[in-house]
Amino acid sequence: MAPRDPRLRPFRIALWVVYLTVVGVAVGLTIRSVVKNLRGPHRSSVSGALPTRATVRVCVTELEGLNREQNERALRLGSEAGETDALARWQAWAGGWEQRMEDLGDRCHLDAGSTDVREYAGIRELRAARDAVLAVHRAYTMRVKRFAQEEADLARTAATALREARRAVAHPSEPP
Repeated sequence: MAPRDPRLRPFRIALWVVYLTVVGVAVGLTIRSVVKNLRGPHRSSVSGALPTRATVRVCVTELEGLNREQNERALRLGSEAGETDALARWQAWAGGWEQRMEDLGDRCHLDAGSTDVREYAGIRELRAARDAVLAVHRAYTMRVKRFAQEEADLARTAATALREARRAVAHPSEPP
């Protein structure tokens, strides 16, 4: 190996500095992105007075509506199981639904760390109901993902077979 030219030493040092800076910035950005992703979306702090009893009633009605929508969506997913984009549609719907649940929690002060003994009647129960609905949502999502990983081919095969059977029994004058 030929000896290095001492006149080029400052250029080699500069090149190493640039290289290590680029690598350091890339590693730093990657770590920042992972930490930000693990923390989840930024949630604004809850401020203001506790909700009134009438507000709590409205919050219960909204939570019931979100629960009903979730159950209907899960039932509809059963009939869509053979379609190729069923999991993607579930995940897109679930993201919006989860955001609406967070908005409900913010509006109804469900995540406020209130130590006030004079909490309005129903807040604790509403928190418990929200947590139960979220537990159902996590279970649905887990089952949907597991089905998509393990059994989606069976559902697609069944849907294809049904389309073929429908086409085979259709009259020549009827469109398939």
